[in-house]
Amino acid sequence: MERTFHAAYPLHGTGNSRQNTAMNQRTIINRKALLDASEALFSLHGYYSVSVRQITRQAGVRMAEVTDLFGGKENLFYEVIQRRAAVINAMRCEGLEQVDENLPPDEQFRAVIGAFFDPLLIKSSESEGWRNYLKLVPQMMRQKTPVLSMVASFYNPISQLFLARIKQIYPDVSPAQLSHHWHFCLATYFSVFSDDFRVDALYPNYDANEELNTDFAEAYSQATAFVFSGIRSILVQDK
Repeated sequence: MERTFHAAYPLHGTGNSRQNTAMNQRTIINRKALLDASEALFSLHGYYSVSVRQITRQAGVRMAEVTDLFGGKENLFYEVIQRRAAVINAMRCEGLEQVDENLPPDEQFRAVIGAFFDPLLIKSSESEGWRNYLKLVPQMMRQKTPVLSMVASFYNPISQLFLARIKQIYPDVSPAQLSHHWHFCLATYFSVFSDDFRVDALYPNYDANEELNTDFAEAYSQATAFVFSGIRSILVQDK
């Protein structure tokens, strides 16, 4: 069968090759700009409060680019989550594999918790984009709308691996109790990275215009002590 090609993409010609290369580079740049802009806006205002016009204005691209490059706002949101979740999940799996099964139960539990949540602290120091992502994730945990729930497929399989490992450590804990404990962990750790959880606001000298401290290490350490002591005491009671 004779093969035909669109006239806009001839097989030969240095000029056209350069043009195609430039188009590909522009596509990559525009995709990243849209992902970064939507991630920042979603983290501040929520998925439903942000319009495509706002996203493209902040990204500096045409409105049509959202449809051309992603197929729409929902798919754009999906890719915003996917690009970070894939990195976090890989780090979590690697960390879980390194947990020594011969450790005493409490030490194993602490190591498993660290393998799951330490990647968040590590990535929080890398860029504003990662910090925006860490503010966005708790929004999805609090809402059950279809668009936000569809990203659960990125997280559930990994979470189930960790829950299975904790169940091995504490076999007497019921699945229902384990699920409750896990949600306590999630809420506590993600509150560390969320702007709507500011302990400073409880103090009289709190300045609402103060620049957000992006070094979460101290709060993360306190969250770890809180989670381990609290969950450990409940696990002991459940035995």
